[in-house]
Amino acid sequence: MPKGKVITLFEHGYLVSERDKDKANYARPLPEPAFRWLEQRCLKDKDTVDQRLLTLCVRAGVKVLQVKNYVGVLALPKGIRIEILPKTGKKDPDAGLSRTQLLMMLRTLKTFRCIASTDTFISTSKMTLPDIFVGQFIRSLQILLKKGIKSDYLRQSKNSAWLKGKLLVSKQIKANSIRRDRFFVEYDEYRVERMENRILKTAVEKVYDEVYSPQLRLGLRKFRDLFEAVPMISDPAIAFRSLVPDRHMQHYALPLEWAKLILSGNSPHCMSGNAEAVSLLFPAEAVFEAFISQWMRHHMSDDWGIKCQARQHSLTYYNDKDFFQLRPDILLVPKPHTQDLPQICDAKWKIISSEDGGIKKAGLSQGDFYQMYAYGMKYLNGKGNIFLIYPAHEGFKKPYQSSFMFNSELRLWVVPFDLKKSIKDSGKILRQHFAEISESAGAERIV
Repeated sequence: MPKGKVITLFEHGYLVSERDKDKANYARPLPEPAFRWLEQRCLKDKDTVDQRLLTLCVRAGVKVLQVKNYVGVLALPKGIRIEILPKTGKKDPDAGLSRTQLLMMLRTLKTFRCIASTDTFISTSKMTLPDIFVGQFIRSLQILLKKGIKSDYLRQSKNSAWLKGKLLVSKQIKANSIRRDRFFVEYDEYRVERMENRILKTAVEKVYDEVYSPQLRLGLRKFRDLFEAVPMISDPAIAFRSLVPDRHMQHYALPLEWAKLILSGNSPHCMSGNAEAVSLLFPAEAVFEAFISQWMRHHMSDDWGIKCQARQHSLTYYNDKDFFQLRPDILLVPKPHTQDLPQICDAKWKIISSEDGGIKKAGLSQGDFYQMYAYGMKYLNGKGNIFLIYPAHEGFKKPYQSSFMFNSELRLWVVPFDLKKSIKDSGKILRQHFAEISESAGAERIV
């Protein structure tokens, strides 16, 4: 396998050693050393089973690794990277469309708001996630260059042949007691080696060694030359903590956000071991929940107050202490002019089927229903509507016709959410269904 190879895989897909690839044609082959490296990382993973990135299993006598519900980029030794894309249906979707949808959802995460919504790199759907991320970093640097690279006065101390600045008397006596022609001085010099530029230089050098696209390497080489005289940093955490907010440095915000992702790897999942490369992995359900929350703010904030991860109630109490906090994904609080009741929305990144094949075979979880019942009783006082939102796919394109009744006034609706290429075009099924439910509730109140 050539160095710099990117393997595209969907959630819950399988990886197998090249030695056994003929015995497992459903899995993507990996070089034997890379497969063994991943296997060891998997065995050393201390997370619980439901939180692990990979699971090791044997199918038909062949050892394979199954990717769980994480999306993003996983870096392996020897420059190999695995691109894990979201899977919204029972069949593998188009990789280009899935990649575009993932980037759209990632933009709703705080650490990924630096992804531009329109960009020549992103519009090229054939590019893999690692190259798209690097392309975005390069674009942010190009914008920075147009606005100007900043320098700053930096304190310098040296044994100089000229007297300038402040003479350090104690050091002068120690170093130049017999050298009358030298001066140990301290002075401020206007230089480009300020901390922001050092951070960017380090990020450029890191990704340059991981990128093999000629176009991207050419873009990075320009900034390597630009920052050639700038020293690198050794500890990114200390470097970022040392940054001082400055209104004259606002144009540095975007490239520094990308640099932080590159150097710190702001990923909620970290496997033991080090591939000396950038891995960015995110739980698909967390990404989907964040996107639904942002979608609600974008489309429904005129009539509703959007409260994400509300923490007002707990399931039970013991000696006046709360136990088992209840945190619905989204609590919709009606604004005064609507005269509606509060609603709860909970996003689930699961593949379920329509009701046509029977409710029992749809894939609905009893645990999810218990959870929704607790939300409804505590947050809605047993009266109102709860929406369970799942990704739409070819086998689930329309809401269930009837609601699940917890009691005569507390209903649960199962609704698909159609992901498109933009937040504006997504969710039309949910918007229409929500409007129908609100209109029906309004008619009931009038009667």
